Amino acid sequence: MALTRCDLAGFADIEPQWDALAAEGESPFLTAAWLGSWWRAFAPEEAVALVLRDDDGSLLAGGLFRESGGELRAAVNAHTNDWNVVAADSGARSRFWSEVGEMRHRRIALAPLLDGDDASMPAAILRDHGCHVVEKALEPSPWLELPGSLDDLLAARSRNLRSQVGRRRRALEKEGDLAFRVVTDAASIDQDLDALLALEASGWKGKGGTAIAGDAALVAHYRAFAETAAAQGWLRLYMLELNEKLIAADYGCVFRNCGYLIKTAYDEDLGRFAPGLVLRAAVLGASIEEGLERYDLLGGPDGYKLRWADKLRGRSAIRGFRGARAAPAYAWHSSLRPALKGARDRAKAAFGRAGR
Repeated sequence: MALTRCDLAGFADIEPQWDALAAEGESPFLTAAWLGSWWRAFAPEEAVALVLRDDDGSLLAGGLFRESGGELRAAVNAHTNDWNVVAADSGARSRFWSEVGEMRHRRIALAPLLDGDDASMPAAILRDHGCHVVEKALEPSPWLELPGSLDDLLAARSRNLRSQVGRRRRALEKEGDLAFRVVTDAASIDQDLDALLALEASGWKGKGGTAIAGDAALVAHYRAFAETAAAQGWLRLYMLELNEKLIAADYGCVFRNCGYLIKTAYDEDLGRFAPGLVLRAAVLGASIEEGLERYDLLGGPDGYKLRWADKLRGRSAIRGFRGARAAPAYAWHSSLRPALKGARDRAKAAFGRAGR
């Protein structure tokens, strides 16, 4: 049951088996829908799926990687929220990582690994196979358990937040016809997704060159995932419109009774009305009405997310090093880099105290 390599065409053949394993996890970002669209958009010739099969050929475990020059890295970029392997059970996951250890890569980089799902397993197994391993905590993402109603949710938040949600919504309603709708199927994806991407590009992301609409690969990825997610019943585009003009929108999905905020945008010319805040309340209300149990705001613990969320989900990075050629990199990540960061943090703290 050694690992085998699977290219993009081969991955398409095993997508149903892959999704059967991903369905046991807690992340839509490990499904074939997300990984397949990511692979086609960003690394059609470079990525590889390593797969572990049973004697009868059925899929036991798999992960998407980049492999070159003696290095093995998780196939990720800035638009990857979670990464891990999918597996039939803990035993299959352990066997997968043991096989990775036997491949004798000089360097291994795995991130972002969501806490749980045996996230610490690869570090322990790589050590058993002779790797020096460095583990690092990454920024956690805010999430919340959804109560029985939006009123219950607001009652558990600050008085200031409750007041702002009501005041901002009433202010927008005075400006005209305020409407909120949820897109779940493919019928209007092209029109609605184009409107969402145009809204994102109209603000600071467009000016800074980081908007999705400015990168053909990003557009292809998010459009492909939206289409597949719609077919699976996962897609949620939340659209807030004023006088039939889009003023705030979320690109999200639902997976295993949890909602996910993947991308959001709002009309910055209407910033005084806080359309993003009004949208967030509407999205959470719709998620509660749908019967979802949790909502994950993803990304880092930004202030606008922490106003709503009361929990954090940790993520981590694992780096493995083997052999003399990898020794300098191991020294940098295990000792030198943390020492420099500590010195920098202490200097900032001292500067801050001196400036008081």
